[in-house]
Amino acid sequence: MPQVKDIMTKDVITIEANKTVFEAAELMTQKGLGCLVVVIKGFPVGILTERDIVRRIVAKRAPLDQKITEVMTKTVITVEPETSLKEAARVMSTNKIHRLPVLKQNKLVGIVAASDFVRNVGKKTTSEEILEALGRYPASPSV
Repeated sequence: MPQVKDIMTKDVITIEANKTVFEAAELMTQKGLGCLVVVIKGFPVGILTERDIVRRIVAKRAPLDQKITEVMTKTVITVEPETSLKEAARVMSTNKIHRLPVLKQNKLVGIVAASDFVRNVGKKTTSEEILEALGRYPASPSV
């Protein structure tokens, strides 16, 4: 059964919690990201998304020099690398979220996004690829 570790992004871009919204927006723009995992000493304490910035800063005409901690989503729902894709999708759906940080022994090892599911839904499993390859060769005649 496919697991989160099979589709997650392993190189997670993070930002320290003491940074400003402006610094986060700059980093998100540079890296082409829709979210950043907010950390303190490497441990996730929140997530800052484009939606957070739009709703909590832009729509309220709030200053960009606010600390990320004032704007980020503080409830961090996580999964482990061995979590099944079905369970991860259920967690995302139940909690109405689009991204799940992946922790292994309380260490951030990846992130899985709703777009990762879409990107991987059509991929063939290794077994399917082997069977397809075997099907390209005619069967050996019986002796």
